[in-house]
Amino acid sequence: MTATVETHGLAKSFNGHTVLHHIDLEVQPGTITAVVGSSGCGKTTLLRLIAGFEQPDAGTISIGGRQVASPERSVPPHRRAVGYVAQDGALFPHLTVGQNIAYGLPHRQHRERVRARVAELLETVSLDPSYASRRPHELSGGQQQRVALVRALAREPALMLLDEPFSSLDTGLRASTRKAVAGLLADAGVTTLLVTHDQEEALSVAGQIAVMRDGRFTQVGPPQQVYREPADHFTAAFLGDCISLPCTVNACVAECALGRIPVQADDGPATVLLRPEQLVVTGVSDTEQFRGVGTVVASEFLGHDVLLTIDLAGDAAPVVVRQHSLNAPPIEAKVHIEVVGKGIVL
Repeated sequence: MTATVETHGLAKSFNGHTVLHHIDLEVQPGTITAVVGSSGCGKTTLLRLIAGFEQPDAGTISIGGRQVASPERSVPPHRRAVGYVAQDGALFPHLTVGQNIAYGLPHRQHRERVRARVAELLETVSLDPSYASRRPHELSGGQQQRVALVRALAREPALMLLDEPFSSLDTGLRASTRKAVAGLLADAGVTTLLVTHDQEEALSVAGQIAVMRDGRFTQVGPPQQVYREPADHFTAAFLGDCISLPCTVNACVAECALGRIPVQADDGPATVLLRPEQLVVTGVSDTEQFRGVGTVVASEFLGHDVLLTIDLAGDAAPVVVRQHSLNAPPIEAKVHIEVVGKGIVL
């Protein structure tokens, strides 16, 4: 079962402090939407309102075309066909894995049928049915998160709400777990709303991304669009590293320390924004003179990649370029920086 989720004019305050300001959001059936933002921006409050744990001060929430919340009335959480997975999984420590999962199943089902359903659910997250007899403390962090997910999926919710579900896992485990979870949700066709402060996580699993700042959305859209065409500097900087350079725009070309960069903007002084992956570093001779030439002043080795800090000629601030670490130029080397693609003027 899938459902469209819609919020209109949603607002919420606590003790006179406004946490959400008139939030409008639509999540299409069977898709994953990620809400990203720094801690305290209102992400979890939005999730709790949709789940039914809080009631809005203004606006409405609809799931599958049915209004479930407004300032005047609120459908109880257990009647919203919603699954909720908290940051720590929140498994019952005194129950086995099988009992945790069965907790979400109708109690009228026959014991053998429940056991078969638990085994089936465990297999969907690549866990052997034998795990049903284990206790939560006998599982790794990633395994606990997968059990928490299938416990929520056991009731076949129309909507799945994930609140920072992978933040407590180490880097390698987080990547593999979120990939497995995203695949499971896609296969099940469950509409999903994911709250996270991890930009990479949001960009990699979601079909729609909503960037939140101080209780408001700065931009909502497909990940590629929001990343490549940010609405403002905050959105651009939150979703990844960016380079800002003063420029002068003339006939849709920005003149800056890196040369001439195509843009879509009105003529006049401005600031052009670029992503580090748009900059390509090549070597030059000491006698070569033209824009885009700089000197490597720092190098940070990251394994696969290296971050080069390059001092440009003139008054421009140094820029940081990410490139493959193989044959990276040394410190004090003269390099040429080529810009790939268009710049964004904000």
